[in-house]
Amino acid sequence: MNKPSLSSDYWSRHRISRRGVLRGVGLGAFGLAGAALLGCSSDDATPGGNGAPTTGATGATGDPVRGGELRVATIGDFNTLDPAMSLSVADIGISQSVYDNLVLQQNDGTIRPMLAETLTPNADLTEYVATLRQGVKFHHGKDMVAQDVTSSLERLMDPATGSPGAAGLTSIDRIEATDDFTVKFTLNGPDAFFPDALSIYQARILPSDIDPDSFHTETVGTGPFRITEHRPGERTRMERFEDHWDEGLPYLDGQTWFYMPDPVSRMEAIRTGSVDVIYPLEAAQLRSAESGDIVVSEQASGTYLNLAMRLDREPFGDIRVRRALQYLTDRALILEAANYGRGEIGNDHSIPPFDPHFWSGQVQPGYDVAEATKLLQAAGFGAGLDLTLHTSTVTPGIQELAIAYREIARPGGVNVTIERASEDAYWSSVWLTEPFTTVSWNGRTADQALSIVYHSDAPWNESYYYNDEVDRLLALARGIPDQEERTETYGQIQQILIDDVPRIVPAFMPTFIGMTSRVGGLAAHPSNWMLTNRAWLQPQQ
Repeated sequence: MNKPSLSSDYWSRHRISRRGVLRGVGLGAFGLAGAALLGCSSDDATPGGNGAPTTGATGATGDPVRGGELRVATIGDFNTLDPAMSLSVADIGISQSVYDNLVLQQNDGTIRPMLAETLTPNADLTEYVATLRQGVKFHHGKDMVAQDVTSSLERLMDPATGSPGAAGLTSIDRIEATDDFTVKFTLNGPDAFFPDALSIYQARILPSDIDPDSFHTETVGTGPFRITEHRPGERTRMERFEDHWDEGLPYLDGQTWFYMPDPVSRMEAIRTGSVDVIYPLEAAQLRSAESGDIVVSEQASGTYLNLAMRLDREPFGDIRVRRALQYLTDRALILEAANYGRGEIGNDHSIPPFDPHFWSGQVQPGYDVAEATKLLQAAGFGAGLDLTLHTSTVTPGIQELAIAYREIARPGGVNVTIERASEDAYWSSVWLTEPFTTVSWNGRTADQALSIVYHSDAPWNESYYYNDEVDRLLALARGIPDQEERTETYGQIQQILIDDVPRIVPAFMPTFIGMTSRVGGLAAHPSNWMLTNRAWLQPQQ
């Protein structure tokens, strides 16, 4: 097969982070093969629909109040205003406030119509027709029409753009504007997950009358807010877009996101009343937050921690070494250390145990120092193996994962040295570059969760893993209408990944947002997003 060169133009030009997220646990209320029409979804969808209840979903109660400015403390790794090139938590959060998708996953896992009023598949799921809302305005006054949709998604898919989001739309063969408010998607095969693909955070709809080169520094969307001030590394201020298509929204006059590259600083800011929200909140801060009268919103998700090993770098090309490291993974201890025991044990692939496509027959090797030692001896490391593990505080849990792994690997003769990178450098200079890294991925559908990291041609294939059979099974599963048969195919993929160990996935984590009791209409999201279109603030007493 044709494998992308590791010195290809893509890799050399775009050290792209994949702070991404699509879905936590399947397609929720929309369903899969039975999807005859996406034309309605509850506008008041509540959290907790994806396998576990959300606690502390909101601080304020009662009817929403208009007015006020929401202040958000977020991670300090802002990179771009261009949705197609979004890299980080901050990038994604800002673009979700300024732009819209055709459809978007909500806190309860349902897919809500946004700029598309309906999304209708044909019988064999090889075509989808989107009927667009009429009367939608961009921030600069232009009416949104089908040409804006086609140009946005074609740009996203164009290899010259270099967007990592292109990997999520590989099932599209052709996009056609059949009239000003109808877009037809012709796929290269059946795809039951296609509505979720349109929900990815890179698939925002941009105006077709503006030079795309300007999107990196300017924003012109249809979303509930528009930017009035943007200072990378410091803050981004937004005001309500009065002509927003979603009548009555947003409730807020505006919002300001402050970039704070230190978890302690973010906690201090909310304690002193300088901000209203911490996004995301780290599990290590839960006890401190709750004792400080901070409301914590928690949502079950497919977000997971992993150890990424580059198989093109020694010693990770040797499967005996990877399996030894697998045997030295105490998953329960990692879950406790990284997330205070909240979440689920992982089985070295990216489908969580509560996803309907999780194969119940899989067996995960337990923590076995003796077996790990035998494998390392066979691989020529009988005297011990020295590894450098790169980490950061750029996402919750990955630094704790590194520390925990250093301790549990030591009895097996693996000596781990931890290298910590700053938040603003980790995704651009460490991940995809260094041979051994800690990573956190947001939840996605089974198709997306596997395809974007394990497919041979995926730009975010962080382990540089190439397996023709995995590629074949991924394409096959996408078009299987029967749930049981589809799960069986995904089960084959899961077992291959457990056996090959291209990555170690020890734990799945809930997502957390911390907020003051004044904040209403805001909750943690299964894909670790923060949707502020319905957020509101109680007036100060």
